[in-house]
Amino acid sequence: MAIRYESGSTYFPGYETTESVVEYLSPEEVARRTLNRRREISLLEVPSVMHMASILAERTRKPDFWVRSAVTTLDRFSREVCDGDLDAALKAGQADPLTAELLNQKYLQLHQDLTSVQLASLIFGPKLWWTFNGVSVPWAKQFSTQPRSHIANSTKGDFDPVVRSIMLSLIGTGLTFEEMENIKVKDSGSLDVAGNLVENLLSDPLVLQVPTEEGPRITFLGEEAREALSHQLLLRNPKSDDPLFAAAADFERFKQHADTRGRAIIETVNNVNVVLCKTVGDFFLQWGIPGSKFYTENGLTPPEYFGTGS
Repeated sequence: MAIRYESGSTYFPGYETTESVVEYLSPEEVARRTLNRRREISLLEVPSVMHMASILAERTRKPDFWVRSAVTTLDRFSREVCDGDLDAALKAGQADPLTAELLNQKYLQLHQDLTSVQLASLIFGPKLWWTFNGVSVPWAKQFSTQPRSHIANSTKGDFDPVVRSIMLSLIGTGLTFEEMENIKVKDSGSLDVAGNLVENLLSDPLVLQVPTEEGPRITFLGEEAREALSHQLLLRNPKSDDPLFAAAADFERFKQHADTRGRAIIETVNNVNVVLCKTVGDFFLQWGIPGSKFYTENGLTPPEYFGTGS
């Protein structure tokens, strides 16, 4: 089976980049391309890992990020709690799913000093790997730590929580406002052994499915976005066919608010970047290249004067 693979360009609302290159490759080749020149590419020699990566390559619209995230966190899981032997761990988990859950818990307990956002990232690969290889593990939050504050919070207290959840859900998912508006509750959940969506609002990670020209494709909501959305869903209590992010009658208003805030953030960050670059440039114009005044400031003879005969 050949799948569409796009490379050479990135997308960000309001900006154009160079044209991308579209190829049709096997899922295995997409996985290898994604991990090219990375140490973790050796894990693809393990059949169960290649199987996981191939499913992600087939099912995700932008596989590069998700394949890398899954394989690299699985690599850490392998080294920290599986003694580097994923085959043995998988065999034990297939014989007794409780073993898989205990290994997951051990992995998380090693990192209890991290935030919930970081822990969700760490357990991402192992959850997918167990599931796609026939081991049933909970797709639910398995830790309790304080979430990290996000830039989308407002110190003025005037940031609408629905707008915040929409803005957070744009980060890393590749979703557009139009796609978010059309996603229904039944389009979110966890994945089964074949990578198919199973409706489950309590899933962590939360999978979102969107239609594309190549068929339905999935993406994963970031942990902070998932927590923000979960809070809103508890308040709304929507049905399976209802919109996921906001009621249809209200989404346009929330979208306009989120778009305005997003552009303001981009402008602010751009201005900060300009000031920082100018400040650094002015500094080096005055002081010269790094280290150029080290010898004179310390009363030493610069190296270029040695051996000149003067």
